[in-house]
Amino acid sequence: MTLSIKNLENIVREKMSTLKGTAHSYEHVNRVVRIATFLAKKMKADVELVQIGALLHDIGWAVGNPHNETGAKLANKILKEMNYPREKSEKIVGIILHHPLDFKDKLETLEEKIVWDADKIDLLGVIGVVRAFHWLGNKPFEAVVKTCFEEQTPIYNLLNTQTAKKIAKRRHREMIAFLSALKNELSVTDLDMS
Repeated sequence: MTLSIKNLENIVREKMSTLKGTAHSYEHVNRVVRIATFLAKKMKADVELVQIGALLHDIGWAVGNPHNETGAKLANKILKEMNYPREKSEKIVGIILHHPLDFKDKLETLEEKIVWDADKIDLLGVIGVVRAFHWLGNKPFEAVVKTCFEEQTPIYNLLNTQTAKKIAKRRHREMIAFLSALKNELSVTDLDMS
């Protein structure tokens, strides 16, 4: 049975409507779906599993923490209500459970690796820096800058697949350039006029 992605998109958009304007909004999910779909096609993975897993990966933010666990439970319920095959649902639950950064070493399937990579690619580039400032906006400015330098810049080297690294290379380079400029401006070393 093939699930209607459009129907699922509408369900996810509705469930995540309370997150509008946050770093984990439906807009983030939509970008991750697009990146993951691109990767899945390039790598000949199961595109349907990747799309559904990416679509549902952050739904738990609308429910509670830990978002991967609450999201996996909600996704399982939604897929059951849509009469989606149990075997495929279990694979999607695995994608959702293992998508946080800390689960990199627990990824088992190509589809899990693809959604993990797609989610992390959205943490790279200028959008990644902007998301970090938005997400951590209530923290001191210096703490957010430190997070960008110490936690986001290494993400590129953690990507699981060469395809993901290839498409994320430009974003990583732009993020490093942006953060280098930020570092120069914060230390006021950008004033040299020679």
